[in-house]
Amino acid sequence: MSNKAFPYTPELKTFQSADDRWAEELQRKFGKDAGQARYEPRGKGEEGSELRRLHDLREAARSAWHLSA
Repeated sequence: MSNKAFPYTPELKTFQSADDRWAEELQRKFGKDAGQARYEPRGKGEEGSELRRLHDLREAARSAWHLSA
């Protein structure tokens, strides 16, 4: 099924993968509080942390996806 609002592109696939990896790290670090942490500054992680690296990758993938639309 085609989604006209969000066409399935390589950029979307990359974003989804990056978002999944970031979500997994949020879950590992915050457990049941991961959903809330996602929307708070702590969800970005500290400079130099794996959480920050994954967050930054996610944001770069999101930007690339939006630019491709």
